[in-house]
Amino acid sequence: MQHKPGHRAPAGWWRTNQAVGLLIAIGVILLFAYLWQQDWFHREQRDGFILGFFPGLGLAAMLITALALAVDRWRHTAVEEMQSLGWRDLLWSVALSAAALAMYSLMEPLGMLLPMAAFLGLMMLLLGLRPWYLALALAPAISLIILTVFALLGIRLPGAFLPLLI
Repeated sequence: MQHKPGHRAPAGWWRTNQAVGLLIAIGVILLFAYLWQQDWFHREQRDGFILGFFPGLGLAAMLITALALAVDRWRHTAVEEMQSLGWRDLLWSVALSAAALAMYSLMEPLGMLLPMAAFLGLMMLLLGLRPWYLALALAPAISLIILTVFALLGIRLPGAFLPLLI
């Protein structure tokens, strides 16, 4: 394949924009299929909207963006950041996705505060917030602020506010 002068040759198809776009599109479609099966997704709210409308709208925007990435004129480009990715980066992605799934799974039995605080604390530490005790102090505070804002807006979140105390 001929490349224009000044353009880098892709470092394997898996590292191109096209591959990333297609993988994101597949992930979005799978997530939408999962959400479509959930009872809450189809529940009508008092304002007439279906509860899953906005998550579905967000997924539609993600799908359009991912497909645009897969078919645009730069689809065969492998950006510099992608050229250095390896198996270790993929394993980190899977591990952090599993942590997010664990947070989601623990929301119903424990409420949102504890799982969200644990997840935020872990993310802050992994992303380099130092000293460590600052992450441990900020995570529950941020979680409490988020939950308070939703409660003030009248939005009931999964697992109530603190179901273990109720």
